[in-house]
Amino acid sequence: MFWKYSKKESKSLLVATLLLFSAYALVLGVAWNNVVFEEFSLTANSVGVFAGVQKNEVNSLVAQLDAREQSIEAREQALLDNRRGFDDRTLLFITLAGFGLLGLILLNFYLDTKRRRNFAPQG
Repeated sequence: MFWKYSKKESKSLLVATLLLFSAYALVLGVAWNNVVFEEFSLTANSVGVFAGVQKNEVNSLVAQLDAREQSIEAREQALLDNRRGFDDRTLLFITLAGFGLLGLILLNFYLDTKRRRNFAPQG
């Protein structure tokens, strides 16, 4: 289609198209900004409603349960950390004992073959 127009006309059409798309992008960006701002303000208002609940018996019980749950989780994590250290040390000792036993078995085979050679009949 551009081949029907001169070079100057093609450039002006291209500039007009780019300006039109830029204006569209600007309008779309402003609209999205308004939508996001409205959603953010709605979210902030809903959070404010939940934060503004007055204290009652149920709220205090829930707060106590949350505090107990956090303390139990902290104790459980401490026990797991302690157990991990114990498991690592146990694994180290078992590995060292295994290598020691393997060394003793190999030494036994070596000494057994040496003894057999010494007692072999001289022919």
